[in-house]
Amino acid sequence: MNLENMKEEFPEMPESMRTMIEREVALQISVETPPRVSSADIPPKGRGCHPARAGRTVHAENAARLDGAKAEHPQKNRSRSTGRKKAGKTFLLVAAAAAIMCTTVAAGTAIRARFFTETEGDYGINITIGSAETETDSEDSMATLLAGLEVPEEIPASVTVEASYLPEGMVQYDDGWKIDYEDDMWGGSFSIAEEIMGENPAETQISETNVVDSEELELNGHYAVWLEKEYLDDGSENTTQMLYILYPEVWRILRIYSMNGKVAKDELLAVAEGLIVTGSEETTLLADALPEEDDLPEIDDDPEEDGACTAVEASTVEENLHQIGDSFEISAYSDSEADEESFHTVSVRVSEAWVSDNMSALGDNWQSILDSGVYTNDLQTYSDEDGNLLPMQIDYVKAGDGVNSLNTVVKTEEVEQKLICATIEYINNGEADLHNVLYNADLITLTEDDDGMIAIYDRSTLEEGDWDYATISRGYAMDYYTAGGEETIGSNYITDLLAGETVTVTVAWIVRVDEMPYLYLNMEGGSYLIYAEDLATGYVDFRSLGN
Repeated sequence: MNLENMKEEFPEMPESMRTMIEREVALQISVETPPRVSSADIPPKGRGCHPARAGRTVHAENAARLDGAKAEHPQKNRSRSTGRKKAGKTFLLVAAAAAIMCTTVAAGTAIRARFFTETEGDYGINITIGSAETETDSEDSMATLLAGLEVPEEIPASVTVEASYLPEGMVQYDDGWKIDYEDDMWGGSFSIAEEIMGENPAETQISETNVVDSEELELNGHYAVWLEKEYLDDGSENTTQMLYILYPEVWRILRIYSMNGKVAKDELLAVAEGLIVTGSEETTLLADALPEEDDLPEIDDDPEEDGACTAVEASTVEENLHQIGDSFEISAYSDSEADEESFHTVSVRVSEAWVSDNMSALGDNWQSILDSGVYTNDLQTYSDEDGNLLPMQIDYVKAGDGVNSLNTVVKTEEVEQKLICATIEYINNGEADLHNVLYNADLITLTEDDDGMIAIYDRSTLEEGDWDYATISRGYAMDYYTAGGEETIGSNYITDLLAGETVTVTVAWIVRVDEMPYLYLNMEGGSYLIYAEDLATGYVDFRSLGN
């Protein structure tokens, strides 16, 4: 799903739905750069689906999952150590995704710049850029901040980032922009992104909310700001660390986003201090490197043109509803034609589905599956040493504004969970051999109201209370999946699906028991929104598994 293509004109969406969509977006983009998505950026709820869906790239969603990155959050630390601050004009820094993915070191430069921070309310932080020669307690104009800060006409065109120090068990990959545990690529421990400073860097302001601790630092001659941010969105009070590092010699800001809680602050700072940022000899004009307004991602004026919503008429779902054992066609992504990306029509059939209380339903090698690090951490988090499924803790949260208040848990409950497994047949009825066929079988929960509308299940609305949403630490994307060839076991693609051939995969999900009567299988992938394309393909009815 494409978050930017969802618009503001929908009626209000429940906060729990916003939170679930945030996690889906984070999952899809975390391979490149996984900054937290504010709930204010999540599109509101719609009541109908447009018959066409433009811009949704199913294979991109699958490709992100293939890279195996999942966002989680470190543990809580409520101390504060914020010092003297200096603010500037408000201008949100354009992210690296809208600019050029490059950072370099320009030899012989003598540019000196630093960060200044200012608190906003109790939990907001604004970060600005100024000259290192400027006193931190200066109350002069913005021009003073730029004293001695030389703006280059040219900057290096590309960069490499290398970590000279890594915590034990961690490796650097994705061309240096991601650092994670070698045996747990779902950990999402470090992601590095870059941002290009503007032609007037003193007008740059980075605003962060939900900050419970912050510190201005100098790491290996570069000014930095460390932040600890608290979120309540996965069943407990969790935090995440962020680190901004200023590289004026290459006119860049590096952002390190640390998740999962496995890495302590001192290790994060040690990794950052040991970063080697090397620039290319090729340069580009700063004016050319900055994105023009026309280059920024377009936002569709009509949300329904994306074909996404959270509620439709019940007849729309029932029209193409499939049962376990039925065959139907889907669009499968493959690189079959001379390694060119393309979509092909294949038949699919859920041949069997079953429910279990124990991970042994995955097979005799269930323990090695859990220990492999290939699949989601939920397989281990929600099972004991004997493989028995554990309950999920769900918190009901009163939302704060992130500046003057944090989110607060007002109610907690535990919900029993089950493991659902299914075997799915992929049949190639075409004449072309298909290769590296991506598949993504996700569960979606739907409920019908008295007006004959089917909507995404929203736990927070089941009863009235002084809360805004209920936390769910995960949706219903595949927790476990196999592929057709030995070399691809553990990845959600089929190496070869030859003409006339059938390949069977096994998929599994951990589900909350009280939501089982609302379960449908979406063979197009996706758990949080209803798409017109999915309705045209049709869901598979899994509600009987809850009986």
